[in-house]
Amino acid sequence: MPLTLTKLKRKFSRLRRSIKTARAPRSARPIKTSENQITLKGQSVPYTLRLNPRSKSIRLAIHAGGEFTVTAPPRISQKMIEHFIGLKADWILEKIEHFKKFDLARGAGSQTLTPRKTKAQQRAEYLALKDKALKIATEKVHHWNTFYNFKFNNISIKNQKTRWGSCSKNGNLNFNYKIALLPENLADYLVVHEIAHLGQFNHSAKFWALVAQTIPDYKTLRKELKGVK
Repeated sequence: MPLTLTKLKRKFSRLRRSIKTARAPRSARPIKTSENQITLKGQSVPYTLRLNPRSKSIRLAIHAGGEFTVTAPPRISQKMIEHFIGLKADWILEKIEHFKKFDLARGAGSQTLTPRKTKAQQRAEYLALKDKALKIATEKVHHWNTFYNFKFNNISIKNQKTRWGSCSKNGNLNFNYKIALLPENLADYLVVHEIAHLGQFNHSAKFWALVAQTIPDYKTLRKELKGVK
């Protein structure tokens, strides 16, 4: 017989009680993340699975953009997790469809859902801002590079969906046109981040030490920039 939601919860409760002993310290049990797919009502649905040792139950979350995340304790089997997801199929598909229409914009201490721009709208915004963005990026690269004195070639503005910037092995620095919309401190961090790649083409401790020379609060700014759409 197929498991009902009530039976699944009882089974999970018994399993949880049976594994309370012989646990490793929490600090030694990191969160494991994997990308998966499941078919719900004939639709292929991608989801991120987070196996968190601190979790006591299976949790489902739909984020802005329609991203689907499942968090579960490590000892729960994939079969049980996907059975639980299947029981919530209608709710999941409804929420994914709804949140696909939005991006998540984070401000100081707040989060708001904003309608996602169409490709045409984004293209128009790029064309309107690219000259301003190039001026900002160029001025900031020359300013901050006086501290590093690294050699670089071209500075370019790109219409990219997910990347804020990049540095090529040839020394070309590329920036997202949305640098023109960033607060001053985030734009400075973005530029210094890419300049530092001219000295360390990686994200090693040496790379972050370079960033910290001019942006000591880079950890805070890095986290804030990740939240900007």
